[in-house]
Amino acid sequence: MTNPEGDDVIGAPIHPEWLCMVRPTKPNDPQPRTLTYVHRRLLHMRPILRQEWVNYLDIQILGLFNQGNYIHLLNIYSDSSSSAINFLSTNFINIPNVIYMGGDFNCRSPEWDPSVTYVPMSAITLTELADSFNLTRSSPTSLSPTHFSSIESHDDSVIDLIFCANNSTSHIIDVNLRLPSDHAPLIIDLPIRPDYINYKKRVLPKDSDEETAFISQVSEHLAALDCLDIQSTSCLNDISNSISRIFHESWNTNSKTIWITNRSKEWWNPHCSETLLTCRRTKDRNDWRAFRAATRATKRSFFNTRIHEIALTNK
Repeated sequence: MTNPEGDDVIGAPIHPEWLCMVRPTKPNDPQPRTLTYVHRRLLHMRPILRQEWVNYLDIQILGLFNQGNYIHLLNIYSDSSSSAINFLSTNFINIPNVIYMGGDFNCRSPEWDPSVTYVPMSAITLTELADSFNLTRSSPTSLSPTHFSSIESHDDSVIDLIFCANNSTSHIIDVNLRLPSDHAPLIIDLPIRPDYINYKKRVLPKDSDEETAFISQVSEHLAALDCLDIQSTSCLNDISNSISRIFHESWNTNSKTIWITNRSKEWWNPHCSETLLTCRRTKDRNDWRAFRAATRATKRSFFNTRIHEIALTNK
């Protein structure tokens, strides 16, 4: 018999036009505090939760297939102990093509909350984490709290944030849509462009050991060619083919394959790669700081050189 008072609502709201994606749990498991809705118009993009990279209760990685590759969106809830922030920052997970990271971070900072006068360590860690994914914080179209406390002695705050790949994309804090919730929803339009797709090519870094080896190998093989007795078109073609083969083989031997995206860093150098690999291998906080110091120093040197070059050109 149907209960005239109505049945208790159990689980997440369901709508026929929206696919509700949530981490599967067993009856006695703690319940996740993140879920993602994907409109059925996006089903051709094969939405998937990537648990092979992050198997953590309050972190979801949504993958959408686009132009032959997956782009990824991170949905995060981080409690007052900064559990999710610390998990991601200490595990150094390499997630390709991240275009969005958002959620309730329970983290205040004067950078996004004008009512705060101090910068907690969790805010620094969160900013570094976003930077490691090549994301920048989205600014709201108008300043407003995102969390509205039910306790009179507690201030309203900004703890819901969005970081995205396009640093010019702003979001709306829609206070009118929060209804009985203590959080206002954040609304943002994310462009999904072919720019986010990786392309690879082979390169020979300037002034590198590989470049020196390439020049040496080419010089050695060119010097060994016998070009003194070219008396026919056939001989000339053979010499031309040999020169082409020397450059081709030397290039393939000494060059390396890199992936190019719209967020590739021109200033990145081998020292940055070495420190990144070290901190991923050891998962040590000091190695993470060494990586951050290396990238900051490299960026500073790169842009100082670029500024100097521009200044000389404009004289």
